[in-house]
Amino acid sequence: TVTDVQDTTTVSLSATPSVAEGGQIVYTATLSNAAQSAVTVTLSNGQTITIGANQTSGSVTVAAPADDSYIDAGQVSAHITNASGGNFENLAINSTAAVTTVSDTIDTSTVTLTATPSVTEGGTIVYTATVNAPVTGSPVVVSLANGQTITIPVGQSSGTATGAVTNDVYQGHAAVTNSITSVSGGNYENLVANQAPVSTAVTDVQDTTTVSLTATPSVAEGGQIVYTATLTNAAQSAVTVTLSNGQTITIGANQTSGSFAVAAPADDPYIDAGQLSAHITNASGGNFENLAINSTPAVTNV
Repeated sequence: TVTDVQDTTTVSLSATPSVAEGGQIVYTATLSNAAQSAVTVTLSNGQTITIGANQTSGSVTVAAPADDSYIDAGQVSAHITNASGGNFENLAINSTAAVTTVSDTIDTSTVTLTATPSVTEGGTIVYTATVNAPVTGSPVVVSLANGQTITIPVGQSSGTATGAVTNDVYQGHAAVTNSITSVSGGNYENLVANQAPVSTAVTDVQDTTTVSLTATPSVAEGGQIVYTATLTNAAQSAVTVTLSNGQTITIGANQTSGSFAVAAPADDPYIDAGQLSAHITNASGGNFENLAINSTPAVTNV
């Protein structure tokens, strides 16, 4: 009769030492003696390795943490929780964990700017900054060329800012452009800005500019009457004002008024005091959305 001496066979776990995000980790269970029958090895991560009869090792392959946009390099660890089979006198578990270092692959996250495509003068433009992966770690701050900033909060993938459009009296309001100048924050492996400019078309609101005529209120015979045409807004280009007496007044660019002097009736021996009156018959120029004439006459007592 031969009595067994309880010899110990140990099963140990090893793993791929390092892997990039999205790669694969190979776990290998190794026996110190070959198995007579299959050995089943259960791991702490729920995986199972089978070591076949007459073999000393077996493996299983699992996915490493998925490739993502965030700075999250780290380690993955597993150990043996149970082992059975093999017909060993004493099958012991080496509980030392198998550790794999997972390195980041550098993925680029891009912040892109969009804007309201068109507004009327005096309206509001909404600027939206969007990143292609939700923000983690800290908010993302987006600086714009117009001096504004947009904050994208943690857990969100976009943020907004609004800008007012001026209302003026001139034709052809220029489109409003903007762009991203810098981005910062978040826990991204590589955060960049799409610096392509965005443009918002602006539709004119028809504001009225009025031109009015005044004159020297009183003058003696033989004196001079000064007629002055006045705009309620400065002209962008020269304005020509035609009067009922045939005279023309020019208001220069960036000016609000212009004048022209005419002679009052000549001095004579007769009693002929009276009034002279003139009014605007036409006005053009200035690049105004709507140039209106105040037809009230300018009267001078002579």
